[in-house]
Amino acid sequence: MQIIRITTTSLCCILAGFISSVFIKWDWSFILIPTLISLAVSLSNFDRISFPKKLIGILLHWFLSIVIFIITIGITVFILSPMGMHAMYIGSALAAILFALITNINLAFPKFWVSMVVIFVLSLLVWPISDYMHAHPTFKFAALNGRENIITIWCSLVGFGIALGVHHRKCNPDDKSLD
Repeated sequence: MQIIRITTTSLCCILAGFISSVFIKWDWSFILIPTLISLAVSLSNFDRISFPKKLIGILLHWFLSIVIFIITIGITVFILSPMGMHAMYIGSALAAILFALITNINLAFPKFWVSMVVIFVLSLLVWPISDYMHAHPTFKFAALNGRENIITIWCSLVGFGIALGVHHRKCNPDDKSLD
């Protein structure tokens, strides 16, 4: 694994989540979330983008991120809302899996199914961690006031899962660099 690349991508995603949560309003600014996380993942892995024209790959990733974000919000609010809090877990996991799938178009995951399971599990941890941070005052930061910390936690955990997926090497028995 490439620890520096995983750390860089994860830190970019944390920053994207933090910026999104600071500037979030209940209007058009929700577009900041998919925009910033898609740019964080794409730009921190620019050299690994599979499209010959990298800018087209970045724009495609950005556009598809916005589309899945809107679809996920719609499904969570309008279809799953009778499920109560379970809708939030499902919506978080759905958004994470769809984001991972569109990221896999640009940045291939060497171990696809393992990456999907890791991202799914990390996305399920978003709500418990967020509730814990909200309930315990020692974890409150001025910028993460209220429930906006969900955005930062989701971007952080899903970004970390994406980074692990993109930078996970397949084990090659002839490769002596792993020793």
